[in-house]
Amino acid sequence: MEADWAAEIGADLPSIDVPWECFVDLRDAPSAAAAVEEAIDHPALREALLTLNSKASPVFTTKCDVWTLSSSEIDHDEFASHFENAQEGFASYIDILQRDPDQFASFDFHERWSRSLTHHLQDLTLSNGRAEIVIRPANVDASPGYGVTLYAAGCGADALPAYAAWQAVLRAAVIATMDLVVFLRPRASSSIG
Repeated sequence: MEADWAAEIGADLPSIDVPWECFVDLRDAPSAAAAVEEAIDHPALREALLTLNSKASPVFTTKCDVWTLSSSEIDHDEFASHFENAQEGFASYIDILQRDPDQFASFDFHERWSRSLTHHLQDLTLSNGRAEIVIRPANVDASPGYGVTLYAAGCGADALPAYAAWQAVLRAAVIATMDLVVFLRPRASSSIG
């Protein structure tokens, strides 16, 4: 699978801010995922939101969206795809924040997390799709820190395989996100002597 990461931090760049006018905390109300407009017609997105906001999850989500891609928006090389499979596409994003206050406040943690997640996803044998992780500034109840926007996209010869490719990329990215967040938690140090 193709995957990449970037940091987009600056005064005129988007940030992840919570709460916002239509924010629904899915940690406290998982059943509300069924009412998230973007997830109503997209079970893979709804499942991703439920997983990322589960009680056992070290992260939570704040916003998401889905959209279609035209062939002019798809570079087949960037989707690990053949040209004939890059005619239509489907994509999504999910804003993700750390629950742990120390990790939320650490750019270093987010950079290590994004790098590790990207390397893990690049090792997966999924074609016709890509993931991108973008580190952004974030504010939770006016406390500053960082978060990531997870983009997932798939392409195909027509809408049906494009949608299936997107679902596979999103599932893989969510599983890796959950695993790597746990993997990257600071470990207790020990000393000999």
